[in-house]
Amino acid sequence: MDAPGGCRSLGRDVFMTALTPQDPGLQPSTQAIGRFEFENGVCADDAVFSFALTMPPEPIDGLVVVCPSLTGTPASLQAWWNDVGATTAQQHYATLYPHAFAPASASSPSQATLPTIRDLARGIVALVRALGLPQATFVTGGSLGGMLALEVGIESGAPTHALVIAAPAVQTAWSAGWNRIQLQAMALGGDIAGLALARAVGMMTYRSETEFEARFGHEVRAADGPSMAGYLDHHGRRLVERFDPMAYERRVRAMDTHDVGRGRGGWRSALLPHADRLTAVGIQGDALYSAGIVEHWARDVGAGYVSMTSIHGHDAFLLEREQMRAVIETAFARAVAAHPVASLGR
Repeated sequence: MDAPGGCRSLGRDVFMTALTPQDPGLQPSTQAIGRFEFENGVCADDAVFSFALTMPPEPIDGLVVVCPSLTGTPASLQAWWNDVGATTAQQHYATLYPHAFAPASASSPSQATLPTIRDLARGIVALVRALGLPQATFVTGGSLGGMLALEVGIESGAPTHALVIAAPAVQTAWSAGWNRIQLQAMALGGDIAGLALARAVGMMTYRSETEFEARFGHEVRAADGPSMAGYLDHHGRRLVERFDPMAYERRVRAMDTHDVGRGRGGWRSALLPHADRLTAVGIQGDALYSAGIVEHWARDVGAGYVSMTSIHGHDAFLLEREQMRAVIETAFARAVAAHPVASLGR
C-alpha cells in the first residue's frame, strides 16, 4: 500500500535484521526513531535503531559519534575509542555507538529492503534527534565506518566535523569485486563455512603482503610455526563465534551502495560545501582502499588529508594505535575550535 509522500509503506513489523553481537561488555539498546523512508522508497512506520551510549560526568560539552566498521559492535568500538579517542572527548563528551536498524516488534526478520550506507547514516542522524542529544561535534569511523562518517557529516551539516578513515567517496570497483567474492562464498558455503570463508577473503584485503611475508614467509618461520592457512582459519572461526551471518551480508551489500554523489550532482558537488568540516585519512600500503584513492577525493575538494604508514595495510586504523591517537587528537581539536563548547548537562 502506498503511504503519503509516495513511499511504499510496509508497516511497523518491517525492519532491518538486527545485529546480535556476542561480545562481552557494552551491549546495544534500542530507540524508536519514527517514520523512516529508505532510499528505495520503502517506508517503516515505526523504525527502530540499535545503539550504545556512554556519558561522562556532568557537565557534558557535546556529542561524538563512532561509526561501526564491517564487523564492529558497540563493545569493540568502545574498546577502540577508549584507547585512541581524544582525552577531552572521553572526559567531557557523550559518545554514541550506532549499530543498525533493529526490530520494531517480535516478528521474524524481513528481507523487504536492504539499507544503503546513506539510509544507515540518515538513521544515525534520526537516532541522535530521537535521543534528545545535541548535533554531533565530531563523527568518525574506519572503512565502512568511514563511509558512514562521511555521510553523517553531510547529512548533519555544520557544525559536525567528520574524520573519514580509509574510505572512498564512492565505492571502488576493486572493493566491490572482493565483496562479490565474499557474497558468493556465503551463498555457496552457508552460514558457518560461508561466513568463515568470506572472512578469509576479507583478511587478504585488510592486511598487506609485507606483513604476511614477515609473519608466514617460508624463509622466516620455523617448519612447525604458524601458517597462512592457520591464520585465515583462525579469523574465520572467530567471526563465526561472534557475528551474525545475515548482518555481515547486509553490511557487505551496504558498502556497495556507497556513493556520496548519488542524487547530489556527483561526489565533488556533494562534498565541496562540507570540505572545511572533513578530514580524510589514507593508509600507505592499504590493499582495499589505497591511500591514493582517499587522498584524491580529499585534495580535490579541499578537505583535510592525513597519511598513515603501516605494515598492517587497511587494518592500520585498528592496530596502529599511537598513530591513530595523534590523528584523532588533532582532528578533534579542530572540530572543537570551530564549535565553541556549551555545556549541556545530562
